[in-house]
Amino acid sequence: MPKYTHTKVKRRGKIDGRDWKYSFWPFKIDKPQEPNPDQEQPAQFENELLKAAENDISKEKENWVDVDKKLKTEYCQSLQRLEHANKNYIKESEEAKVAKIDFEKAKAKYEEFTLPPLSEKWRNSWLFVIAIGEFPLNSIVFQLFGASRFDTYLMSLILCIAIPFLGHAWGEALKQDHKTGGDKGFVLGIPIVILFILGAIAFIRAKFFEAMDTMELMGVEITPIQMTILFIIINIGIFLLAVIISYEASHSNKKQYKSVCFRYKAALKSLEKEATEATQAGQALAHAETEFQTARQTRAKTHEKYLQKANTIVDYTEWLITTYRAANMKDRKIIPPCFKEEPKIPAIPNDLYELDWNCPKWLSGEEL
Repeated sequence: MPKYTHTKVKRRGKIDGRDWKYSFWPFKIDKPQEPNPDQEQPAQFENELLKAAENDISKEKENWVDVDKKLKTEYCQSLQRLEHANKNYIKESEEAKVAKIDFEKAKAKYEEFTLPPLSEKWRNSWLFVIAIGEFPLNSIVFQLFGASRFDTYLMSLILCIAIPFLGHAWGEALKQDHKTGGDKGFVLGIPIVILFILGAIAFIRAKFFEAMDTMELMGVEITPIQMTILFIIINIGIFLLAVIISYEASHSNKKQYKSVCFRYKAALKSLEKEATEATQAGQALAHAETEFQTARQTRAKTHEKYLQKANTIVDYTEWLITTYRAANMKDRKIIPPCFKEEPKIPAIPNDLYELDWNCPKWLSGEEL
């Protein structure tokens, strides 16, 4: 209301309250007072002030509606993201709780078993070392027998794979408290197989070089038969070493132990996965909560600013009407009935006075 200042309104009140006005001649002439001494309806100037205030408030409402289109969209979008993040967090938290319960059960079962003296990691490492050591050892033996490079590498490769593998299988089968048919077959069959392999290789070597009477090995004279026996003893010793390693690293109830270990490891992996997802969901929820509070506070503060402007217009209008009446009564002796009533003040529209926080279900996120 820029044109209605306190000074102008006060001057207008004085002029309207007089029963005379200035003229060129005569200097003063009579005129009716405004409002009339018996007028019950609000004064004309009060209605003018009221209309001007209502127009200003209407403009503030229109400005707020335009601004709120974007603010409410952002608020509703952040609310949807917050609800989605909250649901996802609840879901992930429940899944993490279930995974933890499963892990505790699997851990309890796992801890019921006594671990073997030697871990699987060390067993595999030692068997690998044996397999690698077998290759050069047997290569030297076969080369001393005069075998070709192809035969040497082929036989050495067979032995460096067969001896550790068969030793592991036999040691594991021997360790079982309750042997299955397969375990019994391994216990009886593997020694026969390993002896057959070593014997066959030794027999072939001996036959191939039976014409040789003696040969010198590192300054020691040794016959092919003696070399064959030494070859078999060394490999059987290596085989027994692999058996002992596997025996010490095996559990007496292999099938059940592997099942429990598998469940324990799977439960641990699931728990780590679900715990990570629950943590990420919690972080997403916190981020969504921050975005929501920011959007909500921004909208509330902006609305408060426009509402404050409207309230300022109301207070300012009421003050101007009071000023007008006070100035109008300066030259009056009788108070008009309309001045005895409380002055009318402009009403603030509900669209501006009350902030609607309800979001339409059909909100797409692009428009309201």
